[in-house]
Amino acid sequence: MSFTMRDVADGVIDVAIQGRLDTPGVEAIETRLSAEVVAHHASTTIDLSRVEFVGSMGIRMLVSLARALARQNRKLVLYGPQPQVKESFDSVGLDTLIPIASDGPTALAAARA
Repeated sequence: MSFTMRDVADGVIDVAIQGRLDTPGVEAIETRLSAEVVAHHASTTIDLSRVEFVGSMGIRMLVSLARALARQNRKLVLYGPQPQVKESFDSVGLDTLIPIASDGPTALAAARA
């Protein structure tokens, strides 16, 4: 489980996550990911195209991150989930809490809106 972070626009960072957001995967990245994202004081897009699985702990982590950013008046936008991951998000209605875009440019536009 790993992630990389980069600035993509003024006030927006992009995080690319790779691996499985199951319990061990979340435990491996959550503390560092949350600390780094919140410290940037920027809206955030997360590229999920290289995430093969998201379990309940992964969904909890994403919701917690979205709430932390909302407290800073910032947005979290997810994008590029694989079909199995998108199906998991759809089953819990995650898109009612966090916008989910099909690609990076769409996610960037949503984060800046």
